[in-house]
Amino acid sequence: MDAINDMLPETLKEAANMSSTKETSNEPEERRPFVVNNERKTEASSKRITKNPFKTFTYKVEKLVYWENSTNSAAVLLAGLSFLIFTSYYSLFNTFCALAVTLIGSNWIYVNGRKQLHSLLNQKPVNPYETILAEKPWHIERENVEKYLDFTIEAINFSLLEIQRIVLVEDPLRTIKVPVVLGFTAPIGYQKNQKLVDEKLNHINKILHTQMDRGFKVAKQHTGGIYEKARTYAGNLKKEE
Repeated sequence: MDAINDMLPETLKEAANMSSTKETSNEPEERRPFVVNNERKTEASSKRITKNPFKTFTYKVEKLVYWENSTNSAAVLLAGLSFLIFTSYYSLFNTFCALAVTLIGSNWIYVNGRKQLHSLLNQKPVNPYETILAEKPWHIERENVEKYLDFTIEAINFSLLEIQRIVLVEDPLRTIKVPVVLGFTAPIGYQKNQKLVDEKLNHINKILHTQMDRGFKVAKQHTGGIYEKARTYAGNLKKEE
């Protein structure tokens, strides 16, 4: 092989060397786009996760808080106060049930009354909502569901990322604000709702104790027989000795 290489002209040797250097230099270039694509994917995924889905909602809330539109702010304030006053006297569940019974009952009377009226007039009794049921029934669009699901997933991912940033101390000043705010608000909230909080904690404590007692009883039932068998087996071994 060395003799053949010596017989080759210098131009062919240079061409062979250039081709070999290109092949070796092309190897990292072929691998490089894969790494770049991975970096782009990670950057795109991080940007997608860190996108704030509450941006539009926050802007609307700020407009209401700063009374940029006094009519809308006053309407929201009045509706909120009315809701608080109403819920302090009546239960939401009872109110919902009462409204549902009233609406369904009144609608039942309306439909059957129209049918009876048509029968008295020698007309075919027809349900007044027949066209709605046949042509335009109420339903949920799949696109709307997917849109709200996407928003929910983005909101959860954004909230998880913000919690991680606070817990892992991305910004020390921001992280220290959380215990300071909780230190001032948590005792006040507990004092105002002490009875309710204590009842819930006692209820949870009772449930935990009940479940633990059941678990211990089941464990004793399963392990008791094994213990007795092992004890008798050990006693038989001693007798044989």
